[in-house]
Amino acid sequence: MQSALTQVPVYEEPRHRIALQNEYVRLIDVNILPHDTSQYHHHATPSAIVFLSKSITGSQPMGGEKNTGGKVSPGYSVYADFASKPVTHRVWNEGDSVYHVMDIEIFPRKNLVSCDKINSADCQLAWEQKNVRVYNIHIAPGKTFTVGKSACPHLLILISGDIETNPEQEQIEAGEFLWYKEGSKFKIKNPARTDTECVLLELI
Repeated sequence: MQSALTQVPVYEEPRHRIALQNEYVRLIDVNILPHDTSQYHHHATPSAIVFLSKSITGSQPMGGEKNTGGKVSPGYSVYADFASKPVTHRVWNEGDSVYHVMDIEIFPRKNLVSCDKINSADCQLAWEQKNVRVYNIHIAPGKTFTVGKSACPHLLILISGDIETNPEQEQIEAGEFLWYKEGSKFKIKNPARTDTECVLLELI
């Protein structure tokens, strides 16, 4: 059994898997099985947290009280400034399906990237913080969403539905992601008969 004083960096906790790391981000893909609890782990890097499942969760800061009954839904995202307010806690899944979330650590950079905000009826700015903008994207059946050539890199997360991307990009399923490096332009088409929902991070 884990000691009450044991803790690890978030990316070393067994339910937290590094799925992507570069100079801009470290994407930690988190999957917690029903009624399972993580080890105590430490967050110290500013993060965009994107929820991918409808789940009921709980958490407990080390040495603190339990917080239970937290509800999250696919596509909801929040910013956590763990640099100024580090957290050591454990998290558990109170539901009967897998709790899936991405903790996307945003690395601080001296050389910031300048690019205009995306202006599209299909794309809504959810929030903006230092080094990152986060958009919610809705693509109707048969429609295409386009991002022109940009100095900013982008991280696309498919929340629900289907997409067809540029020919050079691999296909993804809900809960997966694509990375577009700086200088890229890309199109995302919804080939299905139902709506497609995505979250897009723009690293600035």
